[in-house]
Amino acid sequence: MSEVHSYFFWIELIDLSLATIFYFVIRAGFLDKWKVTISLISSNLLILPLLAISGGVNSPLAFFLPLMPIMAALIGGRIESLVIGIILISAIVLATIFGNVIMDLNDHVYSNEKTISRSFWLIITIVFSMFFGRFFLQKFTELTDQLKDENLQDPLTNLLNRRGLSYHLEKELNKADINSPVALLLIDIDYFKNINDVYGHDIGDLCLTEVAVILKAALRKNDIIARFGGEEFIIILPNTPKTEAITIAEVLRNKVSQETYSEFKLPLTITLGVTESKRENDTTLKIIKRADKALYKGKDKGRNRVEISEN
Repeated sequence: MSEVHSYFFWIELIDLSLATIFYFVIRAGFLDKWKVTISLISSNLLILPLLAISGGVNSPLAFFLPLMPIMAALIGGRIESLVIGIILISAIVLATIFGNVIMDLNDHVYSNEKTISRSFWLIITIVFSMFFGRFFLQKFTELTDQLKDENLQDPLTNLLNRRGLSYHLEKELNKADINSPVALLLIDIDYFKNINDVYGHDIGDLCLTEVAVILKAALRKNDIIARFGGEEFIIILPNTPKTEAITIAEVLRNKVSQETYSEFKLPLTITLGVTESKRENDTTLKIIKRADKALYKGKDKGRNRVEISEN
């Protein structure tokens, strides 16, 4: 009985020491980006000594081990699941090799054949758990990305919606500086309400979709286009000064005016407001407001034109 108490004392001391080290490492901010991985590894290292004094692979606790790679995949990721799986398999192999000296608190008679058999199936189950965790994580990531895309995408035109626009515009503004400004084009289809009134909203939606295809096809690889709402579009032009943005805007205006739309062969034109990012304290709201003012100035001047913001 004193031998059991001695085992417990040393196991408790080791676990307490490991837990204290891991706690202060995480609290101090060391290796902060690895804190999830460290937490998962530490939790496994803390439970393994308990297994060692309760029968090793013959312990009832051992049957919970295959769940750990799946939990590691869900909480951490693919690498964490792999690391936890390797730790567990290594521990099982060691527990099998030294099985005859591992204490069993349930006083079971040690059987080498039973130990090897359980070790084999535990390892097979853990390997399966690692693959299942990776598969589940892959499917979860795919579904998350799909939901994210749907949340950022306009269902009619398949362009970005306002939420997607805000996300990308804020990111580009954060990267912009005086040598690589961000230009913005705010586009409105001229007299679009007349199309909805005369031909109906189905034809109006078709015209919107066809204009969106033309605008997107004419852009450069890194340019970003979004539907701003109604018949308005916004185009983000990274690393583009206002002078170059004006040239791009004129190209877009000409391409739209040269086509006809829907089965009714309707002619359409667009008016564009152009602005660029400022170096200091610029925000998505401010730059859109500047483009909007330029757009309405273009409408006041007769539409089917490109207008530049004053500041």
